[in-house]
Amino acid sequence: MISLKILCILTFFNSTAGFLCECSGFGLNCPDGCEAGSYCFSTWILRNGGLKEQGCKTTRADLLADRQCQTNRKGLVTCVCNTEKCNGQSFTIPSDISLTVPPTIKCFNGDLIENNFCFGHYCTYSGEVILNDFGDILPSSYPIYRGCADDEYNDDLNSVNVCTLSNSIITCKCNTPFCNRDPAFPIPLGNVLCFMSSSYTDSSTKALKYCRGHLCYKLPTDEDGKTSRGCLSVSDGAPEELKKSGTYRFFKYCNQDLCNGDFAENAMDLIKEDVENITKT
Repeated sequence: MISLKILCILTFFNSTAGFLCECSGFGLNCPDGCEAGSYCFSTWILRNGGLKEQGCKTTRADLLADRQCQTNRKGLVTCVCNTEKCNGQSFTIPSDISLTVPPTIKCFNGDLIENNFCFGHYCTYSGEVILNDFGDILPSSYPIYRGCADDEYNDDLNSVNVCTLSNSIITCKCNTPFCNRDPAFPIPLGNVLCFMSSSYTDSSTKALKYCRGHLCYKLPTDEDGKTSRGCLSVSDGAPEELKKSGTYRFFKYCNQDLCNGDFAENAMDLIKEDVENITKT
């Protein structure tokens, strides 16, 4: 059973499929293009039709179904496509696309004084919490960050009216006035057991802590050879794509117990030992 699990895990993290996209803007230097995990995109300034940015987008969401193009109050339009370098010079805003600018709302900006507000399409909330051994989410003494967002494109974890818990960080995004007083939606913890580590600490598998969520995640190994891992839980009513295995930006998500382990030469023995230890407790 352990050998089969390791095979599935290795297959998940080693399976990457992509294509090249044109890449420009914001000082990017990729003359040969960037490798897309899901889509290519282009962003234009609607006022003068000028091209602002081109690049790659990796997401678990199906953007072509109903989100091929999006716009915001700043006059930016972003569209996606999903073939080799499809965002080249000939790529334009489709003539049959209906562009709707989301309403602009007021949000708490920093503190809870309504006279201290900001404007945006969405309100944001983020803060650190304490998780105990019983799965309870408790407040911490760390500061809470509130503000506004005018995203150029909403996809996957940028979905609106969603709260997520990633390890001990709660992040929320909502679209009604002053909805960021507190976390806008409750977040039930998922039941998938995950390794949890930070790139700021020793990332040897035997030394990792554990957490539970709807998904496990793993980030690329940094220049010091360390890897961040953890778990992600999402609020009720969130899009189902947020609970799917796959890749989002630099995150790789999977939905089996301990699927975000470290695949060293002796990874099978390490994970088997950890599973046995957890079973005994």
